[in-house]
Amino acid sequence: MRIKDKSKTLAAGASVALATAGLSSCQDNGAVDPPPPPLQCNTVDEGESLSATATVTGRELRITIRNSSLGTWSAVEITSVVGGSARPVAPGETPIVVIDLTDEAVTSGAFTFRGTLQGFNFRCAVARTFSFTIGPNGAVVAFADELPLPARQQARIALVARDGHEVELEATTPFRGALTILWTVTGGEIVSRDGARVRWRLPAAAGLYQAEVVIDYGPSGLSLDTLALEVS
Repeated sequence: MRIKDKSKTLAAGASVALATAGLSSCQDNGAVDPPPPPLQCNTVDEGESLSATATVTGRELRITIRNSSLGTWSAVEITSVVGGSARPVAPGETPIVVIDLTDEAVTSGAFTFRGTLQGFNFRCAVARTFSFTIGPNGAVVAFADELPLPARQQARIALVARDGHEVELEATTPFRGALTILWTVTGGEIVSRDGARVRWRLPAAAGLYQAEVVIDYGPSGLSLDTLALEVS
C-alpha cells in the first residue's frame, strides 16, 4: 500500500501518519542552527534547490530551470555566458533559458542564472552558475560550482519500509567525507541498525512519536533532521 499524504494503514490494523519533517541547517564553523521553516531564503539563495535539463537543436540550446522550493520567478537574468549569447528570459514558475551558440562546433560552455524567487512569505535573490556539454546524445547541464557547505552537509530522514508497527528509516546526506550517525527516538525502540538504516518499532499506544538523526562530520560540523509519526 502506498504512503498517503496524511496517513497510511499498517498491516496490524493501526495507522501511522506522517506528521512533520524537519530541515537541517549548519554553519561553516560547525555550529548547528534550529531547523528552519521550509520556505526561507537560506535554503534557496545559493541555488541549492535548482536543477536544469537541456535540449539542443542546431545552434539553439534550450535549458529548463526547475526549483524544488515553491515560488515564482519575478525577475531572471542570464550573465557570464561562455559559448554563445543568451536571449531575455520570461519570469514564471519554470524559466526557459535559450542560448544561441557561437557556432555548431561549440561543445561546452557555462552561464550564470540570477533571479528573484517570490513565495507566500519570502522573497529571495538567487544566483547559480551552470555548465553545459553537448555531445552525440544531446546536451547535459550541471552545476559549475560546488554547493555551499550547508547544502553539502544537509541530513535527511527517509521512510523506506514498514511492517506492522515497525518502520525502516535511512539517513542520507550529500557529504562525502567521514561521518558518524546517531539516532534517537521518543518512543518504542530501535531494534536493528545496518549502516545508515535503522528499524524502529513504534509503541502500541496511540500517540505522536519522533525520530531524530544527528550526523557528525567532525571538523566540518553537524547536521540534523527529525521525522514524526503518529500511531492511532
